[in-house]
Amino acid sequence: MFDDLTDDELFAEVLQRRATGGAVGEPLGSLCDRWARPARYVVTKIQASYGRGSPADAEELYQDAVGKFLDRGLDQFRGVSEQMPGRSASPKTFFLRIVKHVAIDFYRRQREDLAPASTDPDNVQEESPAEMSRAMESSRRREERSEAQELYWRAYERLQQEHPKEAGAWDLYHHQDVEDHEECARRLSISVVNSYKRVSRAQAYLRLYLLDLQQEGGRE
Repeated sequence: MFDDLTDDELFAEVLQRRATGGAVGEPLGSLCDRWARPARYVVTKIQASYGRGSPADAEELYQDAVGKFLDRGLDQFRGVSEQMPGRSASPKTFFLRIVKHVAIDFYRRQREDLAPASTDPDNVQEESPAEMSRAMESSRRREERSEAQELYWRAYERLQQEHPKEAGAWDLYHHQDVEDHEECARRLSISVVNSYKRVSRAQAYLRLYLLDLQQEGGRE
């Protein structure tokens, strides 16, 4: 129902509903769906700069950014560019900046967590209970993310074996940062419609394979 609205018009709808106490989930979800692909692209750029991360991180960081956009971003957006004062800023640019900061904070924490501890006993400081709790939570999340990444690549390997054409399209579209289906189709020498179909089928297969792997892990 929002397909005919521009980003600015749809964002105005979100703000109007919010101001009147209405539900913003549907228009905001539609708006963020439009920005999902560029948001994941931003995450891959941050991953490259920190030399770590995987495709599995992108979805989680995107969802974190959506949550921050809803919790605080809607109140903070002023429509003015931070880089060029006096110029207007689009809600999309504002959201992608949130994605960027979420990804930077995430990988910066990872780098700090992986930094070697001091061997000098005089420099060792006792951690507070809150710091210990945060460290344990961070460790738990890293383990869960590592397991999720391993499952993803196992599922993708199965996709390559059972449906190589779909795997090839998925690899271009999600692993190699090919920006659109036209370019994906050109590289694969297929039609744009077939590019959409292959990527869509690949996504469905991966979901099925991941579910199978999760069930196998539960039985173990």
